[in-house]
Amino acid sequence: MTSVTSVTRAKRLLIVGCGFPQLSLIRTAKRLGVRVLGCDLNPQAIGVADCDEFHAVSTGDADAVEALVRKLAPDGITTSGSEVALRTVALVADRTGLAFHADPETIRRCQDKDTMRAAYEAGGVGVPPFVSCTTLAEAQSFAALHAYPLVVKPARGWGQRGVARVDTDDELAPAFEAAREHAASAGLPTVVVEGWLEGREYSVNGWIEDGRLVSYCVTERLTVAGKRPLGVMIAEVYTSGLSRDEEALVVEEARRGARALGHVRGPCYSQVAFAKVAGGAPRAWLFETAARMGGGFDADVTRLASGVDLYARIVGLALGDRELELQGKTGPAHGGALAKFLIAQPGVVRAVDGLDAARALPGVDLAEVFVPVGGRVHPLTDSAKRAGFVLAHGDSRASATAAADSALATMRLDVEAG
Repeated sequence: MTSVTSVTRAKRLLIVGCGFPQLSLIRTAKRLGVRVLGCDLNPQAIGVADCDEFHAVSTGDADAVEALVRKLAPDGITTSGSEVALRTVALVADRTGLAFHADPETIRRCQDKDTMRAAYEAGGVGVPPFVSCTTLAEAQSFAALHAYPLVVKPARGWGQRGVARVDTDDELAPAFEAAREHAASAGLPTVVVEGWLEGREYSVNGWIEDGRLVSYCVTERLTVAGKRPLGVMIAEVYTSGLSRDEEALVVEEARRGARALGHVRGPCYSQVAFAKVAGGAPRAWLFETAARMGGGFDADVTRLASGVDLYARIVGLALGDRELELQGKTGPAHGGALAKFLIAQPGVVRAVDGLDAARALPGVDLAEVFVPVGGRVHPLTDSAKRAGFVLAHGDSRASATAAADSALATMRLDVEAG
């Protein structure tokens, strides 16, 4: 059980975003006795019902969120799991003097993929061959020097939007244009093209303590099959399946990446591949360093795997509670844990069945459907379109997976196509 100090109790905390990436953060803050003020453009977001107060303000509108802060005068502001909300919170905290774990420039380095990869390269971090380009000709020149397959992605973008694997010259142009369109909509019309890595992907879930990344859990990142979109996560699974030595290499690469980007305090989520390029020996390659927790309930899996509650630490940091920010193990550590998402048929949700039965199954910690009755399940074009999830634990990876799969099989969405 997470401890509560007098510093935190009865404080008012503005959490930017009430969707599933912030759901456990909202619930953790409530459990700590914090009054939660939530804001999101969607009044039907899954976390709204758990907030003490809700304000219909876009997570991407820093000016509007700043105005809300000045009106409400909360004791703190924070978020988790969303790059859009993260950028907004960093800007608003900087403008209003509220505590936050990273300044806007650090957040930018951790979000803009061209800047991120240049910093990795300068810091000697393992990254695949890449180029930042603003024209198709530049992408074609890179492709002429490197064997397909390649990965094309927006230099600024979130949730795998606009990310694609390309295997031929004919596929490069449409993938480049789609990536540039997504990047331009985020204010940076630049595309990153990089070499394909043949291997598995992992998430390093940790905290920057005294300037050094401490890993509390490494999970295998399982993704939906397909080339476009590429890499939409379907499950984060503990144990990772790596050997102890391989896992140490993955963690060290994540640590070097955070250092190269100047991320020196607070939550840190890294995507790392243990893979090979063009027939070389397998090694750790860093894809991403985020100054937040993962948006796929990664911190929930970390809590089940390690007993350390990183959501509580985020609350402590935002409210100036140093004891809570750096608290250690507060719960049991299990031999296996995972968060696995529900993939549903696109259409309008007419009914949700089996949710209570799924929650009652052994080993199931949480089960949620994100789309309300009358809401629409969208095609899985990016990570924001996921329809529900299950969090489960067991004494091994296999038993945790079996519990999650049983729960997902029990949950049924009656969806009317169209």
